[in-house]
Amino acid sequence: FQGSCIINHLVRSKMKEVSLHRDSPLGETVLECYNCGERNVFVLGFIPAKQEQVVVLLCRACVQSGGMKDSSWDLALWLPLIDSNKTFLPWLVKAPSDLEQARARLLTSAQLAKLEEV
Repeated sequence: FQGSCIINHLVRSKMKEVSLHRDSPLGETVLECYNCGERNVFVLGFIPAKQEQVVVLLCRACVQSGGMKDSSWDLALWLPLIDSNKTFLPWLVKAPSDLEQARARLLTSAQLAKLEEV
């Protein structure tokens, strides 16, 4: 099994919207495109601001169309919120600590699928 449990759950349940936990660094917020409001996390990404320590969330369609509300963003720097390891970026969702990982049960895809059915 590869990837994070949350990504696996989203795919299996056919859900696409994510709300961050209130104790997260970004607070309780729904992830959505700054430009159009799209909430599908599988098409969302981010672009860092050119001069500030902030990022903007944008969907792939808005980046490809180039129709932005604000031109202070370099669209070529867009990166998806879900990385190639099928996990959310670490600044968005905190990875479990070594202790938490050591206490976790390793599950196969079949076991995860069975849990999803419950």
